[in-house]
Amino acid sequence: MDLNKVIEEEIVVGDKVDLVTQSGAVYRTMIEDRYNDGPFLAGVPNKKGVHMHVEQEDDIYLVFYRESGRYIAHMKVIGLEKRGEIRYMWLLQKTAAQKNQRREAFRLPVNFEVQIYEYMEDIEQGLTYVPDEVRSLALEAVNSRDISVTGIALLTKKKYELEEKYLLSLHLGRTSAIVSGRVVSEDRTPALHITATVKRCIPWRTGNTFNTGMHFIGMTESMSDGIARYVLAEQQRQIKRRTRIL
Repeated sequence: MDLNKVIEEEIVVGDKVDLVTQSGAVYRTMIEDRYNDGPFLAGVPNKKGVHMHVEQEDDIYLVFYRESGRYIAHMKVIGLEKRGEIRYMWLLQKTAAQKNQRREAFRLPVNFEVQIYEYMEDIEQGLTYVPDEVRSLALEAVNSRDISVTGIALLTKKKYELEEKYLLSLHLGRTSAIVSGRVVSEDRTPALHITATVKRCIPWRTGNTFNTGMHFIGMTESMSDGIARYVLAEQQRQIKRRTRIL
């Protein structure tokens, strides 16, 4: 076991951390104490004299920083207390801290159709069709916000539980048949089916939808290459469109 890696990925007393609420607001505070290797004690932060609104059982993302990058953990507020004039909260870590991959995988803002299905363990990754036994497990059809080779951001109507697995059916675009310089037919490319885990699900703007981030798992090399090629091609198309506008 790499002890340095274990220590790097742990939250420790004295860490200055950012707390991200379900509404997307970010507050800075510090880890003041820890009880028997369990819950962490942190001051309830405030901005311009107004305390962060927090209630028991709230879900919060905690972001802490190391030389190798930033790490994110899912926390739950399990207690609130006041000592003198200072307010504190007890935070229970619900998931292991994960290194944020945002700077390691280019994310392309793009909008395409995604179907979300309940997860089935025996469904093969990378299928280009939806098996009959999966069709009945459809949860909703949504639009993407951005994509990278490691994950995808979606605008969903449903709120999804963190770390839960789902099967995604991605329609990455359309293929065109061109004859003598003219598009004579256009068909939607076959769907790509990928298993993903929920890493973020927070209200989006009006609160009627959720900004849901999912991390791809079990990806084969050919699947990663396919998404990478799509991201590169779509990026080039976007650059060309901007060039024509200018």
